[in-house]
Amino acid sequence: MKTWYLAYCKRREEERARINLKNQGIDSYYPQVEVERQVRGRLTRQKEPMFPNYLFIHVDLEEHPPTCLRSTRGLSHMVRFGRGWSQVPKTLIYQLMSQEDSDEARALLRTAPQAGERVVIKAGPFMGLDAIYQEPDGERRAILLINLLHQPVTSSFCNHSYARLG
Repeated sequence: MKTWYLAYCKRREEERARINLKNQGIDSYYPQVEVERQVRGRLTRQKEPMFPNYLFIHVDLEEHPPTCLRSTRGLSHMVRFGRGWSQVPKTLIYQLMSQEDSDEARALLRTAPQAGERVVIKAGPFMGLDAIYQEPDGERRAILLINLLHQPVTSSFCNHSYARLG
C-alpha cells in the first residue's frame, strides 16, 4: 500500500531526485515558496524549497525497498525514527499542496509594496509619518526611508506597522 514517506536529499538536489523518482514511476513532492532575494543588486523573486533537502515520497515500500530508493540520484537516504521509516500523514501533504498555489498567497504578494512606494507608519513612535518603502529586511521586517528634521533616515520596521498609501 502506498504511503507518504520523508526522504533526505543531497544539497540542492530536490528537483533532480524528484525527476529520477518520476522516471522510476514514484510520485514525490517538495513544497516551494516564492521569496525575494537580492541578486547582483536587484531584487528578484525566486522559488525555493520550503523544507530544504527534504522530499516527500509516495511509495509502496514492498515494491520499491528503501535500499533501492537510496541509490536514486539526488537522494541521500530515507528518514527514519528508530527502526521504522518516517511516515507523513497524507492530510499534511494535501494541505501543503493546496496552500502552495493559493489565491491567498498570490494576494499577499500583490499587496506587498514595491521599492519606492509611499507608505504610512501605523504603529510605534513614528505613527502617522509618511515613509518610502526601500526593501525587505528578512521575512518579517522592511527598511523604510523617513524624513526626520529634513534629513532622510532609513530604519527597519515590522511588516505589520506600516501600510500603503492609497
